[in-house]
Amino acid sequence: MREGARIVHTRGADPVGLDARSMGFRLRLIAWASVLLLAASCAEKGVDQPVAKEEGSLPTQETRVRKWVEYRGGKRSWEFKGEIVRYYEEPERVESDGVAVDFYDEEEQFLSTLTAERGSIDRKTSDMEARGSVVLTNREGARLETDWIRYENESDRIYTDAFVTLSEGRKRITGYGLRTDPGLENAEILRDVVAFTVEGPENE
Repeated sequence: MREGARIVHTRGADPVGLDARSMGFRLRLIAWASVLLLAASCAEKGVDQPVAKEEGSLPTQETRVRKWVEYRGGKRSWEFKGEIVRYYEEPERVESDGVAVDFYDEEEQFLSTLTAERGSIDRKTSDMEARGSVVLTNREGARLETDWIRYENESDRIYTDAFVTLSEGRKRITGYGLRTDPGLENAEILRDVVAFTVEGPENE
């Protein structure tokens, strides 16, 4: 034994056993702390944590080439056609890739056509949204181009806050934000309005 070293006995306990138990206790603490740290790390990174599936996050049905017709006062108001259509329950809506919408006037005469890469219908209000390369062309050939629009069915009005281009013949008007009817009869660009004339074929 090293000189000056002492063995201290604790009454009713084996010193070696006490050290072993203390070591085991420390190891359990370290292991538990590691588990907590790992769980926290996973929570931060989104790894291996069970996540409750959001209601309505997946479509309840998917079909190809569907058409909806909306009536106002017993007369056809608009007709929505979608290439790949998905139905959702919460909220109740229809989403589609490849969208074409025909609008009609009060006499059910063709008014305008809207095309877009994607679109959706609120199944409760019949409001619509269109996104991606949105083009609305009326029966006289005037055209609206933008990235996103919203159609409110009750008021029969179209809205957007995005950049827009209105074309009629060689005339062009650009700006941000727009309020209009589906026939582009009363279109209003809200800000940063620029009007100009282009050379070459009309609506080129």
